[in-house]
Amino acid sequence: MTEELAFQPRRRRPTSLGPYELVAPLGRGATAQVFLGQHMTTGERVAIKVLEPSYQQFGDVAQRLLAEHDLASRASHPGLLRTHHAAYSDTGAPFVVMEYLDGESLHALLDRVELELDTVIMIAAQVAEAIAELHDAGVIHCDLKPANIYVLYEPGLGGYPRIKVVDFGVARLACEGPLPDNAIAGTPAFMAPEQWHGDPCSRSDVYALGCILYELVTDRPLFSGTLPRLMVQHCEQLPERPSLHCPDIPPELERLIVRALAKDPAMRPSMAELADDLSRLCRVATIEHLDAVG
Repeated sequence: MTEELAFQPRRRRPTSLGPYELVAPLGRGATAQVFLGQHMTTGERVAIKVLEPSYQQFGDVAQRLLAEHDLASRASHPGLLRTHHAAYSDTGAPFVVMEYLDGESLHALLDRVELELDTVIMIAAQVAEAIAELHDAGVIHCDLKPANIYVLYEPGLGGYPRIKVVDFGVARLACEGPLPDNAIAGTPAFMAPEQWHGDPCSRSDVYALGCILYELVTDRPLFSGTLPRLMVQHCEQLPERPSLHCPDIPPELERLIVRALAKDPAMRPSMAELADDLSRLCRVATIEHLDAVG
């Protein structure tokens, strides 16, 4: 092998996509990389998700990435990540342009701080309201988890965190029916029983939010273990009541979590009902917080 062939230059990543300059990498997922982008005329900062070159030959993966924009844009809510558009680059790379979020995931935040109960309720209420809007538009998120809830650095009303639900990578339309061949999509630690059998529904997202609330309140996951063990636990095992690990939990909040974690989706509240109940708890928690600091 000649020296010229032995030292071929590495393939460079593109420095721009359409009117956007790629400023810096922000993160990498299983099939795509996310960059900080900046509009070369307006200066607007965005996040751009680009399919990795090794996956660009797979048409279904490319279409799945482009579908994220379609699914995300069906609903508009302050708690949902906005996507601007999706397209192919000049070199055939599919990409999605999204709003840039100045914050960190709830998963990362929990590694650093312990959240007060009123903050937990406020975050969960915002998630429920956002996903209820998504459900009204006929879309199921299918992958609610702390890593897909972004906490913005700029606080909202009363100094409480503002959130955005992100990542529509496995979202689907409610009218699509079961996945083929009992395939599953989602994150095992937060998947409802019906999701393990390839038939997610809107109340699968309610179950996932119940798992998140359980973990935030008790500081422990609902279930843990190997993949087969997680499947059995989520499908068959009744969870321990949150009050066993958090004696100070308000009884109404515990009842909400237990209802959200029902094995039968018909026994769970809708996301809109859960949002209403959590909002009511927020008002109570806010009054108690003001009384305590007053």
